[in-house]
Amino acid sequence: MTDGAADWLVTTGRGDRPTLRWTFSIDAPLADLRLSRETGEIVAADIAGGLYLLDRRGQVRALTRTRRSIQRLAWADTGIAGAAVLDENLIGWFDRRLQFQWTRDFPDQILAVDVDPYGTHVAFGQADGVNLVYSQDNKKVSRFETVRPLRHLKFLANNTDLLVASEYGLTGRYKLAGLPVWTSKLWSIVGDMTATGDGRAMFLAGFAQGIQAFDGQSGNPRGTFICDGTVGLVTCGYAKRHIVASTLERTLFGVDDEGNPQWSVEVPEEIQKIILSPLADFLICGFTSGRIMRLDFVF
Repeated sequence: MTDGAADWLVTTGRGDRPTLRWTFSIDAPLADLRLSRETGEIVAADIAGGLYLLDRRGQVRALTRTRRSIQRLAWADTGIAGAAVLDENLIGWFDRRLQFQWTRDFPDQILAVDVDPYGTHVAFGQADGVNLVYSQDNKKVSRFETVRPLRHLKFLANNTDLLVASEYGLTGRYKLAGLPVWTSKLWSIVGDMTATGDGRAMFLAGFAQGIQAFDGQSGNPRGTFICDGTVGLVTCGYAKRHIVASTLERTLFGVDDEGNPQWSVEVPEEIQKIILSPLADFLICGFTSGRIMRLDFVF
């Protein structure tokens, strides 16, 4: 871990840009990254099979090295458990010491995964459109199919519903038992999905279509935030007062809940994942190279 200022935060962009709190580099290129809303801890995985637990100061609290490739991660808001997609079609459940409690093989590639805020269930979607929910003790809870394979899954914080989106053609909301609350056709390609804790606001990174906003309770569109660039990643806090996104052209920027620009910076390398804290007071930024940064905001 190192402290100091990143030159690009100072010399590029405009507006009230965040400041660097800390930076940490894992041992190989980043595969995925997740933040615990309650503890502020970060779980990261590299493409060589390393799994890391970092505290709020960016210090390593646990480290596990697997002999499998890790593609995707999920982590409970309480920080007690998480799940990983291993070797494309294997789900593994691990505790806060990063020790795997169980693994299970599935017949098709797993494209999306999430763990509920309390660390009791894992949901995942397969390339054949079959989606499953399992309990923490490795028991199947539900199974449901979607007309398009799901690329994005997100448990809500105040109930057990799931917000979902495919890469193209479908978005929706489902009960834990697999029953749809609503589904809607989608006419743009989706690079990322985020939502407020209660699911009232849902945002999609629509590439050339900018940031698309939806009512997460009904599925009704709430408008599009037109952005300067191709939006590939998006994140918001527990409430929707602040939204952060990044573009394929390597611009990291923030807008308010009406889409008005607040700040922007040009980043020096490709970003893999961005996660805004629940209070929107800091941003975790993971670069493909394996570098992880915490950027702080002053409101």
